[in-house]
Amino acid sequence: MALQLILGNSGAGKSHYIFEKIIRESMEHPEKQYLIVVPEQFTMQTQKDLVLMHPRRGIMNIDVQSFERLAHRVFEEVGGEHRKILEDTGKNLILRRLAEEKKDELTLLGGNMKKLGYISEVKSLISEFTQYRVSSEQLLQMMERNQNNPQLYFKLKDMKVLYDGFRKYLEGAYLTAEELLEALEQSVEQSKTVRGSVLVLDGYTGFTPVQLNLLKKLLVLAEEVYVTLTIDAGENPFSPGAEYQLFYLTKKTIAQLMKLAAEVKVPVKKPVLKKDAASCR
Repeated sequence: MALQLILGNSGAGKSHYIFEKIIRESMEHPEKQYLIVVPEQFTMQTQKDLVLMHPRRGIMNIDVQSFERLAHRVFEEVGGEHRKILEDTGKNLILRRLAEEKKDELTLLGGNMKKLGYISEVKSLISEFTQYRVSSEQLLQMMERNQNNPQLYFKLKDMKVLYDGFRKYLEGAYLTAEELLEALEQSVEQSKTVRGSVLVLDGYTGFTPVQLNLLKKLLVLAEEVYVTLTIDAGENPFSPGAEYQLFYLTKKTIAQLMKLAAEVKVPVKKPVLKKDAASCR
């Protein structure tokens, strides 16, 4: 168990460096599993890059996954997750039905729900609530703090009605993409694919609370975890910095990863710093 950060400027060769390292190690240890996790939109390109870089033009024990694809793979391996995955179209249809059923409870939003694109906006907000683990109780607390602001108060009240109704409708039968990682967090310890693997996280600028909770378990299960992050070579990655500074989000992510590693007592190796494009050759 160990965590190592691969840091450097954009275009400095962070991905190239870690891909070369993983390819080399995967050839030396064909019995070991290597997992490269990237954002969903980069999976195909990353697979192509790895195949072209690999001397054998094949990546037999290297898997490129997004968090969502990793969840499906683990579920297939360990079983237990029977709920259907609900896509965006399904979410919109459920919210439209709820808006009609609860129109008498909606003070401000009720008259807007039939406007073009409004359901999608509500769906996106509910997805954010799920990703950042906003509970019904927290929405109630926000309402109490904003009683002097009627417009915000009643918008929060309406969102709470829809959020509670949405969660109740899904309970036990459906699973949203945002809840997929929570379900993975419960099952990942049973996965032989993940346990003892080498894990690379590439292409991320930050992680949601749901992803961080999953990473906390992955740090313990994986043999090595590498994370590439973009930051100027002249910056101190471990100083917090101010919110308005360019690399504040990267530094916040580094601090979160350091905290996770400390909580689960996983050692942190010295970061690799890539200063320019030439250093990746």
